Amino acid sequence: MVVNARISSPTFERVAKGLVALHRLIKDGRDESPEAEAFRDELDVPLKALNPTERLRAQWLSEDLYSASEPPPATEPKALNPQAQRQLNEAFEARQSREWDRALALLRRWKEYIAPGLLSYLRGSIWLDLGHPDVAAVFYCHASECDPTNANYQAIYMHVLAQSSPDAAGKLANQVLADGERYAPVVVARAAEIRFQQTRNSSDPESARLHRKLIPILERNLARIETGADGADGTSGLPGCAMTIAVLGFCQELLGNTRAAVDFYTRGLQMNPNDDGLLVARGVLLYGTDPRSIIDFEQAVERGTSLIWPYLFLAHHHLITSRYEQCRVMCEAGLRKQGSNMSKSQLEEWRAIAQAELGFPPELVRVAFEAALRLDPSNDLAKRNRAAFEAFLQVPHTESSAAWEQRTVAAIRQLGAAEHPYTVAA
Repeated sequence: MVVNARISSPTFERVAKGLVALHRLIKDGRDESPEAEAFRDELDVPLKALNPTERLRAQWLSEDLYSASEPPPATEPKALNPQAQRQLNEAFEARQSREWDRALALLRRWKEYIAPGLLSYLRGSIWLDLGHPDVAAVFYCHASECDPTNANYQAIYMHVLAQSSPDAAGKLANQVLADGERYAPVVVARAAEIRFQQTRNSSDPESARLHRKLIPILERNLARIETGADGADGTSGLPGCAMTIAVLGFCQELLGNTRAAVDFYTRGLQMNPNDDGLLVARGVLLYGTDPRSIIDFEQAVERGTSLIWPYLFLAHHHLITSRYEQCRVMCEAGLRKQGSNMSKSQLEEWRAIAQAELGFPPELVRVAFEAALRLDPSNDLAKRNRAAFEAFLQVPHTESSAAWEQRTVAAIRQLGAAEHPYTVAA
């Protein structure tokens, strides 16, 4: 799951964080504590600085957070009547139309007809759309508390908590992994994914120890899913299954067990052929050693994947096989995807080389090289290739300029070292 960029003003973000902190104190029974009073005092000035829309949003957020501090009501929600059903449908449509305040207002007005856990889940989803994972985490937490048997509530809460409070998410993930049999497979899978992601900032020996620790936990989790334990059938168990297999593959890959990693990715694709993440992860691992990798990337592109990686690797493949028009097209398509500046710098460099080989005007080639260096000033290869291009223009040539210096297969794989091509979704 990708969190939307925040669309609120910096002042509202400050207010939202303060309200969340105040909510936690209220939930802990410290409503009248000096800390709570200090937060209220600190909110006075930014609250007054909000525009009318944000001020009203903050007031309602405060009320909604207060309701999330209370235990679930003892009574069942009212039975849906036609009018309530229409209004709730309007709330869903308002969210789809990005009318978040209206969606929240409709949920608030008809909350007596919605189970508390579902109400908090819906509120959390809207605040996540608004780009506030810290606020969303509060509501997702309340949803999981209202309905502890709903594994999806627990999993999405952990996923969003990892974005808003990584330390808290890591602590919770460790608790889950320490006694995995007590939790649903999808929750165990999410906990393992959180800990795996956190190893990016760890030393190699520490990361390797964690990967070895996660493998048997995930293998047991996969066995539970495949045997239908805890109701993990082909529908409810699929998200946990895909995530479990993905993290197993990542762990094996980073431990150097390439064959085992490929086997896990292939196994996951047999269960879910439409998983672009697994398809691209397998393609990256096989690139340069198995032609199947090109097929994997082409299938991901045909499906319109949002991942930049298949475009990056296919562009490189076309470049080193002298298919310059295909390389140019793939570079331009990849540049429209979300990705790191390092990856996009590489695409701009390869686009420049492809354009030069295709006889584009020098001015256009220079623009691409300059874009590559703006995106990644440390791209020394782009600097050398730009210099080679300029030198090439100074003297007459009758032969192809195909002597461009290009990254090796091993070097291109390093682009994924800090940002693995597979992003586990919620």
